[in-house]
Amino acid sequence: MKSFFGVAALTAMAIFLSTVTFQVSAAKATLNLKETDIEVFIESVSRITGKTFIIDPRVKNKKVTVISQHEMDEEEIFALFLSVLQVHQFTAVETDGIYKIEQLQAAKQDSVPVYSENGPSFSGDQVITRVIKVDNIDVGQLVPLLRTLVSTQGHMAQYKPTNVMVIHDTSANLERIVKIIRQIDKESNEEIQVIPMQHASASEVVRILESLEKKSGQAKGPTTNVPRFVADERTNSILLSADAKASLRLRALIARLDSEISDSGNTKVIYLKYANAEELATLLEGVGESIEQEEGKDKPTRRGGNNKAYSIKAHAETNSLVITAAPDIMRSFESVITQLDLRRKQVHVEAIIVEISDNRVKELGVQWATEAGLINFTNSSPSIAQVGAGVLAYNGQDQGTTTTIIDGNIVTETPPSNGDNGAALGQVLAGATGALFGFSDDESWAGLLKVLATDTDSNVLSTPSLTTLDNEEATISIGQEIPVITGSTLGNNNSNPFQSVDRKDVGIKLKITPQINEGDSVILKIEQEVSSIAGATGADIVTNKRQINTTVLAGDGQTIVLGGLIDDDIQESAQKVPLLGDIPILGYLFSSRATTKIKRNLMVFIRPSIISDASGFDDISSRKYNFMRAQQLDWQQRGVSLMPTIDSNVMPKWNDELALPPSFEETLRQHDLEMQKKAQEAAEENQ
Repeated sequence: MKSFFGVAALTAMAIFLSTVTFQVSAAKATLNLKETDIEVFIESVSRITGKTFIIDPRVKNKKVTVISQHEMDEEEIFALFLSVLQVHQFTAVETDGIYKIEQLQAAKQDSVPVYSENGPSFSGDQVITRVIKVDNIDVGQLVPLLRTLVSTQGHMAQYKPTNVMVIHDTSANLERIVKIIRQIDKESNEEIQVIPMQHASASEVVRILESLEKKSGQAKGPTTNVPRFVADERTNSILLSADAKASLRLRALIARLDSEISDSGNTKVIYLKYANAEELATLLEGVGESIEQEEGKDKPTRRGGNNKAYSIKAHAETNSLVITAAPDIMRSFESVITQLDLRRKQVHVEAIIVEISDNRVKELGVQWATEAGLINFTNSSPSIAQVGAGVLAYNGQDQGTTTTIIDGNIVTETPPSNGDNGAALGQVLAGATGALFGFSDDESWAGLLKVLATDTDSNVLSTPSLTTLDNEEATISIGQEIPVITGSTLGNNNSNPFQSVDRKDVGIKLKITPQINEGDSVILKIEQEVSSIAGATGADIVTNKRQINTTVLAGDGQTIVLGGLIDDDIQESAQKVPLLGDIPILGYLFSSRATTKIKRNLMVFIRPSIISDASGFDDISSRKYNFMRAQQLDWQQRGVSLMPTIDSNVMPKWNDELALPPSFEETLRQHDLEMQKKAQEAAEENQ
């Protein structure tokens, strides 16, 4: 002991002289300092505790005074050392057993030790960072309350996703803050209760309670014990979470709201957003009948002899439903309406209808005419008889006779015709096809040779498109209506004939009914028809008709193809003069041959696209719009061949503001302003 006190005396003297050169071996010592330089104090503590310190250059020019009346061990001396540093706005930050002595403000950005709530406990002034998890209270409510307790050099932050707090401060102050948090962060005595509703609607009661508690909370200020309500529509129950006192009050209020009213029915007007009121009213009638059958109810209402416990009326003008029903049936109706009154998806169908025809006709025939008669083949057009009649009409012929009686004798005169200027002949030749060669000696002989070869390869392309709601039929028709005689009636003595005529559509018809399935697939019920006029017979008009009726399943944006080869016909006909037509080579002068080959191929390409919202409409509309605009730009670039000075019109870009001409009133106003300006200029010139 004498040795220890001797060392202590030497230490005190050395501190006073600002130098220390001793070794401590005893367990405890008494430390008293007065106006000692802080660097000397740090060096002394390092020798006593055996710890290594790194001193920041800014730690200087500070005097330390410590007055103590009892002995301290190494841990107590180190705790005293940390407290002295804090008084002078310094701290010791430990890193791998080495302490860095620096300013408190700079320690926040340094590698301060981080501990969780289960870490070691500290009671001194060592600066540390601690992560504290809050279990029962929102951390956002604690931070404003505890921020004032943190020292000026400390820092407090929150992380809401995990409900934790991060505090940087001295260990002693941190222990005090943690104790306060533990006193506040206690598990609530709230319990969740399920309250079934007998008469009222759970969602309606919850709406009333939330409105009431919201106003009450605004009057009392924020609190953590706010009751919570949730409505379970399936069981028509209320889930209540509140403390015991609030629970008793709210249960009594809920019981009052759930009381049975004298009138067992109530009336509501429900405005529909998308569904059709009349169709939905019919559906709800069936739902109500099913509910009554299941529950075995037969309660009469106030509507005369109607034994139903509900009444459903549709108001078409406002697309709304007027429903009178008991609360339980009303809830069922509202649930059905909520699930059915949804925005329905739509389907945009694009079709390409292609008809490829390969028609080939070859004709060769010679026809003769003499005074005794003519060789006329009916499969040739025009015939030599028609051409001859046209020639006679052109040259002039007898138009009629005039009969007179002179002295009892009958005299008949036939005035000559001046001809028809080739009208009849031109009409006959207008219907001719191929090459015609003929001769005539103007007396008794005439001949006509017809040669024809036709090869038609046509690609008829039609691209109809239409948009319709899910499960709604859509039809597009492109063509014309032709008259078809359906019956005729003759009057007495076969006079005043009367015919009844009907109209028949001829052209392209496309009828589609889509049904959207799960997974963006579409079932398409397709009726496709392509019809045309084939010609006229002696009785009536003949039409060609090709039709496809099918049901297919396609994906969203998938292209399907329908159709195929439906007509392949080859016809050969020959007409000749007996014997003369059989003579080799020369027989061609007394015969007519025709070969016709007809092949038609109809194919339909269809692509459905599902439209879920308004953006889908914009995409389709912009695509069609830009296609038409691209065609106009192409036409403008090529120009008008016979009118090079004329520019074709081009639509503006999609979604651009249209440059419209000024209105009629604006034009008049501008004209008046210009006239006034000219009048003022003229008056100024006269002056």
